[in-house]
Amino acid sequence: MLETLYQPLIKELSSLFVIPLIILLILIGTVWLLKLILTPRPDVIDVERLRYERYEAGNPPRRREPAKTRLPMQYLGYLIIFLAVEPAIVLFALSLAVPKSLSGALGKLYLIFVAVYTPLLYYAIKEAKDVRKWFLS
Repeated sequence: MLETLYQPLIKELSSLFVIPLIILLILIGTVWLLKLILTPRPDVIDVERLRYERYEAGNPPRRREPAKTRLPMQYLGYLIIFLAVEPAIVLFALSLAVPKSLSGALGKLYLIFVAVYTPLLYYAIKEAKDVRKWFLS
């Protein structure tokens, strides 16, 4: 039985599927447990309803306004730029560890990656420059 555990295919399958699945189940269980522990009692929510609503700076408004309002998306363009460029940097860093025999295939993959992300970067830069979206109006 122990000999089967040390076979390369079994080790590969366990490292790619079993261990991440176990970690995912532990994380889901932890989140569920935290939700169970941190959820306030229903009678407290009925008495102190405003306590659990989200107001800016934690202060309830003077007039009866909704707690959650529209937020400006001034950093949306910068967020898209970061999300598009960061994988390219990671792919470049990984390319430094690739054997020379696979460098041609990795170069093609990198070109496809750049071709797919170029329109996204163009849109992100356009959004980042649009100052009108920075204001609530």
